[in-house]
Amino acid sequence: MAEKKQFLEIGKIINTHGVRGEVKIDPWCDSPEDFCALTRVYLADKTEFTVERARIINGNFILCALSGIKTVEDAVKYKNKVLFVKREDLNVPEDAVLICDILGLPVIDKNTGTVYGELTDVLQYTCQEVYEITREDGTKVLIPNVPAFIAERDTEKGIFITPIDGFFE
Repeated sequence: MAEKKQFLEIGKIINTHGVRGEVKIDPWCDSPEDFCALTRVYLADKTEFTVERARIINGNFILCALSGIKTVEDAVKYKNKVLFVKREDLNVPEDAVLICDILGLPVIDKNTGTVYGELTDVLQYTCQEVYEITREDGTKVLIPNVPAFIAERDTEKGIFITPIDGFFE
C-alpha cells in the first residue's frame, strides 16, 4: 500500500476577521480544541505558519492569528486556502486509524476474500460514519462503519467486512 501522508489536511481558512490579520478557520479535526492545540500549520506549498493565538467561536470555528499575517490585506490572500499539519505534530493514539490512511483501500469480504471495490469516501454523520465503496463498474455502495459490518481496518491490506445479503446486489 501507499506510504502514509506526512502532511494532513486540518482545516480551511474561510474568512478574515478584524483588521489585525486574524483568520476564521473551519477545522477538519475531531474537535476545535484539537486545532487550538497546534503550534504550527502549513499551506499546500509547505509554507509554514506559527499559530500565535487560536480560540473557538460559535461552537466549532476558530479565530486564529498566524505568524506573518498582520493586516486584513495579508489575511485576504489566504482566504479559501486549506491548512495542513505534519502527522508528527498531531497527538494521535498509536492505534488510531485516520481517514486519509484508509481511502483507496480495497474492501474485502472477511470470510470469502471477495474484493467488492475500493473505499472512496467516509461520510461523517452525527450518529455514525458511513463508508462509500466504489465498485469496478462505478456504482457506489454505502456501509455503516459499525462492528457488525466492518470486521477490520488494516491500513496495509484493506477494509475487511462482513456484508449482509443485499449490500452488493
